[in-house]
Amino acid sequence: MTLPIWILVLICGVSTQLFKLLIYSAVQRRLAVGVLGESVGLPSLHASVLTCLMVLVGIQAGWRATETALALVFAVIVIHDAIRLKSATQQQRVVLYQLVQAVPGMGHVRRQVATILNVRAHHPLHVAIGTLFGLLFAIAFGF
Repeated sequence: MTLPIWILVLICGVSTQLFKLLIYSAVQRRLAVGVLGESVGLPSLHASVLTCLMVLVGIQAGWRATETALALVFAVIVIHDAIRLKSATQQQRVVLYQLVQAVPGMGHVRRQVATILNVRAHHPLHVAIGTLFGLLFAIAFGF
């Protein structure tokens, strides 16, 4: 019995987050429960889930099917935008912090701006690992 695609994609997303929990907990040497609610980081939840969806649709509908093409286009657009948007946002945070540092008497604002600088973003390696995770998951459970 094969599970519906949406259930497999959901399981892939949960598995991605659990894998992320393992990685970050090992690196930080404490239980990093906070990463369970984040789509960014290693591996990228966006890349994992959308790659899994695309491969599962390709396996079930065929690689020449319109549904597969739609899933591929959707995955490429979302992953590309996630990388570009996060990169632009991080650059804006750095410029904002530099501006706040230049103005005297802005200590309280400087501390607030500094806290938002630590937000993780999608990096190419995170996306690559997420893509690989989604691909392997789909191949393992999609047949």
